[in-house]
Amino acid sequence: MLHPKGTGLARKQTSQHKKQQRALKKRTKRKQKLVRRRAQESGQDSPRHLLRRARRMPFEDAWVQRGWQEDGEARVLIARTQPSDDLLFAGFVVDYLCTGIRESSYFANVNRETFRNENLPRLYDGEPPLTISEAIANEIVWGSVEYANSLGFRPDSNFIEAQYILQPEGELPISGTVEFGHNGRPVYVAYPNDNHRVIIHRLIDAVGLGGFDYVLGAEIFGKVADLFQQDEVEDFDVLDELWTPDLGLGDVDRRSGLWLPGQEIESDQTDDEHEEESLWVPGRT
Repeated sequence: MLHPKGTGLARKQTSQHKKQQRALKKRTKRKQKLVRRRAQESGQDSPRHLLRRARRMPFEDAWVQRGWQEDGEARVLIARTQPSDDLLFAGFVVDYLCTGIRESSYFANVNRETFRNENLPRLYDGEPPLTISEAIANEIVWGSVEYANSLGFRPDSNFIEAQYILQPEGELPISGTVEFGHNGRPVYVAYPNDNHRVIIHRLIDAVGLGGFDYVLGAEIFGKVADLFQQDEVEDFDVLDELWTPDLGLGDVDRRSGLWLPGQEIESDQTDDEHEEESLWVPGRT
């Protein structure tokens, strides 16, 4: 059988073209794998990826503000040592009287000296904090989460990540010395930008109209002279009788009824009140 002239050359060219295509695909795959590997290696050093591995890192220390048991709010800070010897730490603003974890934040790759001399004093407004054990720090945070959940409140959204600075819930021993609520009752201390209506409705659903205390016009429990308490009565509109703040729902976290982290709040404080000279630093008496 006769073949058209040039058929052999055409087959040879087709074969070479296929080999070139296969080689090109292999090189492309190798480049893609290299790019993904570099991206993963870079991502492992990001705060989020480091935090995911935090429980395997050595515990450095934990702190809370002095007098926290009289404040109605605990500002808990926990630090761990990264493989690089830098510090990874997370902070929690804890309302252990009622709503639980109001704010969570975390930071990574922080120089140890910078943390001790700059970050720690600023995070506690220049006041030397109280060093606490890892178990107590976990008890304050996890206990508040559990207590708030029983009342229908969830932690702020950043807690999903920040929780990895803690040991898993229930893993460390509980002292039983941390009180949640006050005298066996939840106490809602009204923060300026809360959605008070949502929070009170949730408390009524959880414990009934006379089952909780409501403190107006105060930021911390320790500065409140008397707790507001309303006895349960029939046909009583608690919101109208207590206080109905004129607040919209646009800046409210609908999951928890709380103010969204990151929302700006006007402050009456002046710059003079935040002078660096007034800050406590380690070694200063």
